[in-house]
Amino acid sequence: MITKSISRLLFILIFPFLAFSQPGTTCWRHISAGYNFSLAIKTDGTLWGWGLNSNQLGLGFSGNQNAPIQIGTANDWVAVSAGYNHSLALKNNGTLWTWGDGQFGALGNATFNSATWNVTQVGTANDWSQISAGKLFSLAIKTNGTLWSWGRNNTGQLGISSLVDQNIPTQIGTATDWMLIDAGDEHSLAIKTNNSMWAWGNNVSGQLGDGSNTTSQVPIQITTTFNWMEISAGGGHSMALDVNNILWTWGNNVNGQLGDASNANSNLPINISFSSAGTVSAYIKISAGEGHSLAILNDNTLWSSGLNTSGQLGLGTNTNTNVLTIVGLLNTWDKISAGNQHSLAMETTSNLWSTGRNMEGQLGVGNNTASNNLVLVSCPPTSGASLEENADLYDYLIYPNPVEKLLNINLHISVGEINYQLTDAQGKIVQSGSNVFSNENKTMQIDFSSHEKGIYFLNIENGNRVETKKVIKL
Repeated sequence: MITKSISRLLFILIFPFLAFSQPGTTCWRHISAGYNFSLAIKTDGTLWGWGLNSNQLGLGFSGNQNAPIQIGTANDWVAVSAGYNHSLALKNNGTLWTWGDGQFGALGNATFNSATWNVTQVGTANDWSQISAGKLFSLAIKTNGTLWSWGRNNTGQLGISSLVDQNIPTQIGTATDWMLIDAGDEHSLAIKTNNSMWAWGNNVSGQLGDGSNTTSQVPIQITTTFNWMEISAGGGHSMALDVNNILWTWGNNVNGQLGDASNANSNLPINISFSSAGTVSAYIKISAGEGHSLAILNDNTLWSSGLNTSGQLGLGTNTNTNVLTIVGLLNTWDKISAGNQHSLAMETTSNLWSTGRNMEGQLGVGNNTASNNLVLVSCPPTSGASLEENADLYDYLIYPNPVEKLLNINLHISVGEINYQLTDAQGKIVQSGSNVFSNENKTMQIDFSSHEKGIYFLNIENGNRVETKKVIKL
């Protein structure tokens, strides 16, 4: 959760800022909006944060930041997740790192009620593949498909058949086919490799979607269908996309965050992909915030609904809306992340925009003024060691993962020819090829569009060195 068009007049108003912010520069790759702070990874693999900073930015010191500030000098980050007041991140080598408030064991560092101002590794395991930070708890998946949780467990959000808090990663059941996860305030969502959807935790508003309002301490399957491909857990509501790109919402709807033109809660998934004219809308990205929702249509337009008291919907007003409403005029949106009362949205050009509450600097625009229109986040220069200097730690950057169509492989140094093989979960080779990396050519793409949904392993060979990366096809 807190794991997502602008008028011509607005462009004129912010033109001087656009010039300063280097629009079009390839800058941001991954974004995550937390409760009152934001985290992001640049295309060079460096980690950045801004907003509230009691300790959740991992800078080694406290003090709010209203512009992006680099977190350390490492440049091998591949995923980051901003929670309520703690943060999670993954490195390219599969190691897991946490920082912030460790109340209830949310940092997974074997202590309760601790805090760390510095980015700290969790254990020594190097087989983590996915992460999601919720409100005072955490979820993660390993490369073997097992599911893990730790932190607060007062409503069963850890899924371990108890209400006992955990301060180290604890396995949920014995299944090895978990594919996607998302942590909300006090509930969790997950999808298995067979595209079944599961939920557990608090259900007072029907956010589990099982037709009841009964809390569950273990994962329960939601609907009997096996056609789910994306999920997002919010404050007390949930969103999901099926394989046909139909959008479904359920749970708390007091602010209209379900987007179904009502303010009534629902404990079953509601299909909201049909317009008043009966036209089916195909969505490709979703993000559930504390009390609002974001979605991207397949035409790359951005839509929002729900709570808007701080302008987090980006509609130019502070009025709530209970129907998904288009945000401005741009049709170049690629990634979204909904936080508490602010939102982040990234274009296909990697330009990053933000809207909503800004008292703590979470918009990242160099001031603390709230905005109900999207404003551009500048692309700051990276400091510290170059990618070439860290070549032994930062080899192949693979994204997006999970992937829908094209998987990018980036290398920031020249290594000559590489060979690759893509195998399915049973070890069958489904694709292979080669590419020559040079100073002029440091990127290649692998087309996943013809492959079935599920888990794959990408084996990359360069000379005597072979690296294996787990890739999830949505």
